[in-house]
Amino acid sequence: MTDILQKLQTATPDDPTMAELLREALQEIRELRKQRDALEEIMIVLSRTELPWDEEGKPTEGLPHFKERYLNAVHEAAGLLGLELRSTITRTEPRT
Repeated sequence: MTDILQKLQTATPDDPTMAELLREALQEIRELRKQRDALEEIMIVLSRTELPWDEEGKPTEGLPHFKERYLNAVHEAAGLLGLELRSTITRTEPRT
């Protein structure tokens, strides 16, 4: 399948307004792809992080390492998702 970025880059609109719109669309697609890749890396880290409990539910020696990796990954994901900013998606945070 051809890449949408390649198609858009080869488009040469005559209208300057359309050319600017095209540049903005290309930039937004690039940024979204970077965000997708970063979130995928975070998901890989989380999925490869071994749970720090044994079968009886007792913490193992890996708990501090797990906690550090988990907190870092969640913090990075929150930043990428823009949770501190308002979004086009209405979010409701669970009450704790």
